[in-house]
Amino acid sequence: MDNLSESEQSKFRTETEVTISGIHPIGRRGPTGPTGPTGPTGPIGPTGPSVGTTGATGATGAAGATGATGPTGPTGPTGPTGIAGSTGATGTAGVTGDTGATGATGATGATGATGPTGPTGPTGIAGSTGATGIAGATGDTGATGATGDTGATGDTGPTGPTGPSGATGDTGATGATGATGATGATGATGATGATGATGATGATGLSSFLTAWRQFPSTGTDEIPADTAVTYTNGFSVGTAFSPFTPPSDTITILEPGFYQVLFSVHNQGNAQGFDLELNGTPVTLTPFTGNGGGPTTAEIIIQVTTVPSTLQVVNSDDVDVQLHNETNASITVLKLG
Repeated sequence: MDNLSESEQSKFRTETEVTISGIHPIGRRGPTGPTGPTGPTGPIGPTGPSVGTTGATGATGAAGATGATGPTGPTGPTGPTGIAGSTGATGTAGVTGDTGATGATGATGATGATGPTGPTGPTGIAGSTGATGIAGATGDTGATGATGDTGATGDTGPTGPTGPSGATGDTGATGATGATGATGATGATGATGATGATGATGATGLSSFLTAWRQFPSTGTDEIPADTAVTYTNGFSVGTAFSPFTPPSDTITILEPGFYQVLFSVHNQGNAQGFDLELNGTPVTLTPFTGNGGGPTTAEIIIQVTTVPSTLQVVNSDDVDVQLHNETNASITVLKLG
């Protein structure tokens, strides 16, 4: 104790010392010396007696006045462990003094020879449980024990869910046809079905047409000069595809694009060579329409009009005048097809 500083002595005075009945008292724990190298493991000593009963706690002594902290002396060599004295009563813990400066660590002494193993001391108070060690290897499986007696039959468990339906069996043979039953009463008339969808729109009917003709009632000779269009003295139009026809006129004006059927005839005498049907001044055929020598010249053709307004004329393609018969001697009809 004399080799310890005041703070270390105060610390050791506050530790509880335990006296075990029938066993030598445990002395105060000295300061921990430097750890020496691990010596060889000694033989296992005999097991000591079981732990005795814990003695009564002694009365707490009055706390002594804290002395002034002296300067820390150099660390002396570790003295031999003294014989443990009897445990005194625990005094009141004194006020902790200031911690002195740490002295320089002394040189580690040489490790002494390992002494003989002393007798096993009494078992100390059980420490806290250490961490669980690593599980040992699984031992071999023990021999199977004898089969026990059969237990009593348990209560019947609840009915399990219905299993899936089995596959359908083969169809049986068709039975004989039964007699025809009497005709049942006529059922009530069902509700009228929904109106069917509207059918596609039919083709457009005749919507526009024009017709015109030429009359010469005198007894003289009616002529169409060379390279001149036939002039019609009467005529009219229906619908929006034509400009209103105002006779006398040699021109039919078309106002709507589309397909048109044209029919015309000229009752010429034998000196006619042919007539052209001209659209906007251009013949619609490569060669003129002609008659069969003294007979009338007739034509029927379908044309396409792409630009409007367009003009339509029947022109004498000869280089001489063409003589016509008297009375009604020329006509033309134009129908819009679509």
